[in-house]
Amino acid sequence: MRVLRAGLEGAAAVLLLALVLVALLQVASRYSGLVFVPWTEELSRLLFVWVVWLGAAAGSARGAHIRFDLVVNRLPGRTARWVRGIVEVAAACFLLSVAWYGWKVARTEANSRFLTFDFSVQYMYLAAVVGALLMVAGMAAFALRERGAARS
Repeated sequence: MRVLRAGLEGAAAVLLLALVLVALLQVASRYSGLVFVPWTEELSRLLFVWVVWLGAAAGSARGAHIRFDLVVNRLPGRTARWVRGIVEVAAACFLLSVAWYGWKVARTEANSRFLTFDFSVQYMYLAAVVGALLMVAGMAAFALRERGAARS
């Protein structure tokens, strides 16, 4: 699973770098008045969505997604493990529903194009599908790793 985590972090870093460069181009072109680059705003938005979903997937592979564990931390060991497991399963079910409905939306938007460059809008929605599925995979890998560590 280290390979998955490293791949997600690397992909997110590359996309973040691209996002920063596109945003700099957007600001420079807007305020210099020398060149007008119309596609930078839409590409920035697309890159941002992918960076967020890939970064969230990398975080869940590390077991670092946001959780409220104030109550769980006060429970006895075995009960706390059960409650954590139930919460993880509920989160995975939610993410699978995000992937399912994201896929449906992406399919309906397959013929829509961005206004300033010829690229399907469905790729914006596919970020949620890919990200949610990778988050479930990362959560499962982290849970298995934690379970193995607890038994050792």
